[in-house]
Amino acid sequence: MACEDENLANLDLDGLRGEIDEIDQALQSLIIRRTKVVQAVGAYKDRVIAAGGKVKVPYRPAREARIMRTLVDRHEGAFPKTALIQIWREMIAAGTRLEAPYTVALCRNAEGLDCWELARLNFGCLNEIIEFETPGEAFGALEEGRAAVGVFPKPQLGEPLPWWVHLTEQSAVRVVSKLPFGGRPVGRGETTEGFVLAAIDLEDSGDDRTLFVVSLSKEISMDTARKKIADAFDGSAILGFSDDTAADRRFVLVDVPGFFCNRANAFQATLDAQGLRPESLRVVGAYAVPIAEDALS
Repeated sequence: MACEDENLANLDLDGLRGEIDEIDQALQSLIIRRTKVVQAVGAYKDRVIAAGGKVKVPYRPAREARIMRTLVDRHEGAFPKTALIQIWREMIAAGTRLEAPYTVALCRNAEGLDCWELARLNFGCLNEIIEFETPGEAFGALEEGRAAVGVFPKPQLGEPLPWWVHLTEQSAVRVVSKLPFGGRPVGRGETTEGFVLAAIDLEDSGDDRTLFVVSLSKEISMDTARKKIADAFDGSAILGFSDDTAADRRFVLVDVPGFFCNRANAFQATLDAQGLRPESLRVVGAYAVPIAEDALS
């Protein structure tokens, strides 16, 4: 049995290393047990499907967010919280892979920026990552089922051919997560941010933000649009815009606090009241608010 903390100072080096070995053995036993439970979950889902029922896909970012927040909230001691999160990331990714192996599509932006480090940290070391040169190619891999999830760079204001214009009413693909969620990579990619896209149901994590795309007349300046959207939705942000020259309209990607995935009509009515009179508005995703950097220190 492991030594009580107050008695560790009385052990020599061999005794301390023996303690570590014993703890490692206990940890591995728990990982083996956890894996058996994950396999039982997969077997249960197989029985539900065989009986004609439906089950949620293995990747559930809202549940993962709740797990990570709980880990951080209850953690104590010197072990870094970001490292703790990464241990669980690998366990979750490996367990998800046991239920159904999946591929991650990686998209570059116009400047060649990608989110490789974020994708690897979030989806573990075992899942395949395929890089695509254009948003259309990466988005096509998601829609065709060649990839289960896609990681796309955070939009830049005014960038040509932004990936989020592919999030149409006809597509089941939505924004489902924002990266990094709990800790940034060190070195290459440490300033990168991105979004995860997937064709899955959106879930409330308890602390979320919702994304919608609104179509406005190009006669409305971006300064006016920005002010009126800010007045309409406290805490909102414009993440991107794209001009449709053929139709003389502008698409604007808006990020608002809260989980409001069935509120497109209410959003549109609110913007109508501000005088923007959008031609269309569609909710294109929601994501769990990442853990704040100061909470990880």
